[in-house]
Amino acid sequence: MRSNQSGFTLLELLIVIVMIGLLSAFAYPRLRGSTSGISVRSARQQTAEMLVIARSAAVQNGSEARFIRAGNVVRVSVDSNGTFVTLSVRDLYTEHGVSVAVGGAAPRDTVRFDSRGLAIGLTGAATIKFTNSTAKDSICVSKLGKVARMGCTA
Repeated sequence: MRSNQSGFTLLELLIVIVMIGLLSAFAYPRLRGSTSGISVRSARQQTAEMLVIARSAAVQNGSEARFIRAGNVVRVSVDSNGTFVTLSVRDLYTEHGVSVAVGGAAPRDTVRFDSRGLAIGLTGAATIKFTNSTAKDSICVSKLGKVARMGCTA
């Protein structure tokens, strides 16, 4: 009498495991590259938001506000009766593994906004650059204080 045994042989299981391993080996570099791009875009977005916060705070308070880059840390400060009060601080390297640099026609570590929201002292667009191991991106601040997330050269 014959018994009906269902299942897979050891050889079939090994073939499937090897195929999964090969597919994973090909997919890993592509997945790693896409997460690097996401980190850079997240850092760019947070920095653009902080620039908008600085500009808005200057207009709202009727006094100077500053966006300050110190290494990979960015912060927003607003003038409160002669004393600058910090509104927000982000360490982009710790949060996203992204390095921050400045460049453009007016490379500055500090972008100042007046009570009208205009950038003070910029002779051209200030560029803030973001890089990690495989991706790079940038944002620009115009003389008028406008933040451009697109169209900057990284």
